[in-house]
Amino acid sequence: MFDTSKRITRRRSSAGPRPPVRPQRPREGFTGPRSGGLRPTFLALRDHGKVYVADLPRLSDGQLAHVAKEAQEVLESLRRRLEELESQVSLSEAEQDTRIRASTKRDVTERFIGAIQEEQELRRSNPALRAAAGESLARAFLEVARHRLPGATFDSLLQEALAACGPDGSEESTQSEAPVSVGSPAPLLRRLDGPVVVAAAEERPRALPVVLTPAPEPAEAIG
Repeated sequence: MFDTSKRITRRRSSAGPRPPVRPQRPREGFTGPRSGGLRPTFLALRDHGKVYVADLPRLSDGQLAHVAKEAQEVLESLRRRLEELESQVSLSEAEQDTRIRASTKRDVTERFIGAIQEEQELRRSNPALRAAAGESLARAFLEVARHRLPGATFDSLLQEALAACGPDGSEESTQSEAPVSVGSPAPLLRRLDGPVVVAAAEERPRALPVVLTPAPEPAEAIG
């Protein structure tokens, strides 16, 4: 009798030693723990609402410190909540979902705080500020104000300063900075239209002439 077990085994082995692999989701955007994980896009805070990582360079130092403080409070609250859930012996399905969401938000908050610390360190070691300090005090002050003030406030003050330094402002500053000698009243005479006043003073004696005529001689009597 023909043995079919070997033939069946031979056919199965010809299909390949491994079963087909099921297709999985593409993981192109996934970065493992070695690269630090995905960077958060934003963090929802109580006082500031959604704060995006891309907006951190536009915040002033005071705003950045306040955002960091609020994010740290959120992180501490999440850690306390996770400790409470982990201390329980058994968790319900809703509590397990809460633990997963809290863990995810904790990781996002930690990365967000790391982004804030990177921005603060970058500002402390700002090469542009060092270069501006070596150039002039005004340039250094401008660079410091650019980081201390919010973007809209800095732009508004800069436009106001540029408007004050326009053509009219430059003429006034030139006149105020021009040296005037003590014994030379020429600028005051020019400002008060001196030549016209002097000409009128010179013509005043000619306007009222004094004419002296000899007294008439008495007529001789005719005899």
